[in-house]
Amino acid sequence: MATEIRQLIQQGTAAFQAGEYAEAEDLLRQVVERTPTYANVYNMLGVIASHHGAPEKAVELFRQALRLNPNYSEAQINLAITLAEMGAYEQAAQEVGELQSREPGSRIQHSLGVLGKLANTHADLARKYHALGMYAEAIGEYDKALKLCPNFPDIHNRRAVSCRELGDYAGAQASLLRALELNPKYAEGHVNLGLLHQKMGNLTDAVAAWERALALDPTHQLARIYLNQATAPRTAG
Repeated sequence: MATEIRQLIQQGTAAFQAGEYAEAEDLLRQVVERTPTYANVYNMLGVIASHHGAPEKAVELFRQALRLNPNYSEAQINLAITLAEMGAYEQAAQEVGELQSREPGSRIQHSLGVLGKLANTHADLARKYHALGMYAEAIGEYDKALKLCPNFPDIHNRRAVSCRELGDYAGAQASLLRALELNPKYAEGHVNLGLLHQKMGNLTDAVAAWERALALDPTHQLARIYLNQATAPRTAG
């Protein structure tokens, strides 16, 4: 019995790796029916279900793999990606957080690059909304992106610009401060912080932000233009 199951797993795995999913699914299902204790079998069946356009089924299979082996990183990566593709961003982010805290290795970070691509897809849509003046919709897409990848300073920065245009200065400031917390040398973040301070009537703070941006990037033309305009001598009208 044990020998037969091992053979089924080997044959199913070989078919899976070859992309022969129909054959792999049949073989792996036979394993589950006889001995439902192999986490890697459930993981492969989850990938197959996802490939066949059945994400809900895939999620349950990945979760079963993790119930059998809570430290099964590959299954957790697959679960997070599937949840993100379904739009279940908070659940995906929770899986990612657990994974990163348990295993912060380079292999995991590389695999999580898929989530980065999904986050950038939302960020690209947000930019389109912003260009159309649909600032609330843009912010919504940026929020989806940040649930997947909360440590992207450029997304926080662009979210701040949409908040500013919507008139949500508190939201804009929070996003910019987070962007600069993640990357204190982010010149573009300091430029936009200066614009926000100017909008709020805090010219001294705006000048300081633009000076900081130019100290970080002396070639930043907009920072220099804003600073020159703010510090140019006033002429009597």
